[in-house]
Amino acid sequence: MKYWIIVNDTRLGPMDLGEVMRTPGFGPETPIWREGLADWTTASNLPDTASLFRQQAGYSPYQQYYGPRPAPFVQPGEPMYAPGMEPGRAPGPMPPNYLVWAILSTLCCCLPTGVVAIIYASRVNPLYMRGDHEGARKASENASMWVIISFVAGLIWTPFSVIWSLLTM
Repeated sequence: MKYWIIVNDTRLGPMDLGEVMRTPGFGPETPIWREGLADWTTASNLPDTASLFRQQAGYSPYQQYYGPRPAPFVQPGEPMYAPGMEPGRAPGPMPPNYLVWAILSTLCCCLPTGVVAIIYASRVNPLYMRGDHEGARKASENASMWVIISFVAGLIWTPFSVIWSLLTM
């Protein structure tokens, strides 16, 4: 059976039912006509297509949901914002992660403190992306502090290392 539809003020047809269903813009309120009908009707009122829309009306866990996100369940007295965020305040830019400096300080200066710097530096981006902006800022500050400690430890240790290597020759 051949069908004609109107989508965006454009009359399309003749098409079979499969082509009609694949047409972009086709929905339950789309005007449709086929032989045997006295006048145009909507797709939800045509017996051939009405059953398709009734099936889609029920909830299916496999259908994608394009509406607004439902509000999260919040206990009374809990804040409605992400951890580390204050209400009415924009999150600001992502703090620096100091990962390159942490790696360099580990390789060139002091291994134990450099590893601690790498651990804190690697936490900055995931915390920020999760919405924990305060946690990302603290991790950035800790990474910076441990990078500085590593460089200072390396500067203090270098003269002793040079003297020790000269004495053991």
